Amino acid sequence: MSLRQRHGLRDRRRHHGARGSITVVTTIDRQWVARHLLLLEAPIPEAVSSALGRLLADTVAIAAYARRHQVGGTQMDSTLAQPASPGCSVWGASLRTDPARAALLNGTAAEALDFQEVLINPRNNGHAAVVIIPAILALAEHHGVVGERLLRALWIAFAANISLAEALGRGHRSAQAGFRTTSLIAPVAAALGCSALLDDDLDRVCHGTAIAASSLSAGLLSALSPKVGSYSQDKDLAVGFSAQHAVQSVLLAQAGATGPSAFLTGEHGWLASFGFDTAQVDFLSGNPLTKSLDSFAIKPYPACFGCQTAIRLALELRQQVPAGQVVSIVVQVNGGSARSLSTRVIENDLAARFSLPYVVASAFVRGRAALEDFEGEALVDESVLAFMSRVHIQASAEMDQQQARSGGFPAALRVHALTGEVVELAYDGPYAALDRGGRDGLLQGKLQALCDAPLLARLQAVLDAPSHAERLFGVGA
Repeated sequence: MSLRQRHGLRDRRRHHGARGSITVVTTIDRQWVARHLLLLEAPIPEAVSSALGRLLADTVAIAAYARRHQVGGTQMDSTLAQPASPGCSVWGASLRTDPARAALLNGTAAEALDFQEVLINPRNNGHAAVVIIPAILALAEHHGVVGERLLRALWIAFAANISLAEALGRGHRSAQAGFRTTSLIAPVAAALGCSALLDDDLDRVCHGTAIAASSLSAGLLSALSPKVGSYSQDKDLAVGFSAQHAVQSVLLAQAGATGPSAFLTGEHGWLASFGFDTAQVDFLSGNPLTKSLDSFAIKPYPACFGCQTAIRLALELRQQVPAGQVVSIVVQVNGGSARSLSTRVIENDLAARFSLPYVVASAFVRGRAALEDFEGEALVDESVLAFMSRVHIQASAEMDQQQARSGGFPAALRVHALTGEVVELAYDGPYAALDRGGRDGLLQGKLQALCDAPLLARLQAVLDAPSHAERLFGVGA
């Protein structure tokens, strides 16, 4: 019997007893889970397989580099781990531990450089791979799940992340609210993927996902506010906690723990609690097969995604107007980015990664946007810090409208030169006018910068054959 026959996708099921016919409502939430479980039997499109290979390689490479270099939350998160041998891999270290702690450590590391992917969608943006991949790979390594089952679990989680993001909207991080999108969405999607990795029983999968949604560790954005300016390591740890939470929720459900039936759409449920005025439940009724995993964009530069387009523009305009000839630069971005990426106080690497003035100044002065530009002595380079005074950030209503249409992060730069010349350039996003080959070339360059030769070879093997993601088991120092 197929999963479709076992689970059904009808709105109502009829049961007959002594008192006649009784109609039992199947919740939207249960249908949402059941539709995603159908991906366990669906043919895997080449586009899905390739996208998952890229996300796997990108995430592991970032995490391994961050842990080797002790960036951000990786400096102290190992205090929460109890080494176990044998156990699950901790990327970038010789440590092994249980699956929940491995998810915590790898999720924290994957977030630390702010070099991770982001969902580009008109309804929402946010990171997913930093939670989904650490959680699912840890459970898969622990239980020995390999091949297509592992790949399908990842597919389920990323497809679910898209529909959850669309249903939620952006209300949770607008006005005074500051919930981290990644903390609200990715652990729920990861729990569904982790459940599907181990089981196709609809009840148990629903319970694992419901426990995750109903007991979230909902991270806050306060550390990233330019007004507060702490740029602290809770940002990284929040992602680690989310990955750990997904694993623990699923393991508890597998042991018999239960969660609410209407965990997404019910009274006091996930949407009611975090959707504010932007929630739209209809997005949960979509077909997971239609969700494009190419909407998860991989960053070409080690900074916040809202900075990516401005960095590319700066690198290109620098070829026309050298840094020494610049009088001023006007950077136009959407209103949200203009507010949240405006800091000029660069006290650590995270502040630099979230500063449009810094990234544009650095690109003009150095002619690059490399990992070392956000580390150590580079953060106190007077030539860059002084150049920041020439960089002016403007909120653009036109950019707001573009983002609302595409979900992307457009930007425009206008450079005023000593000669009186004014040079302008605008892009819809960092990958504007680049085909698949161009994007893959940027990813290859990124992986080479992040990885030593042995790790690069393993990641290339996964890029070539994503259905063998188990090749990432045992990745350590």
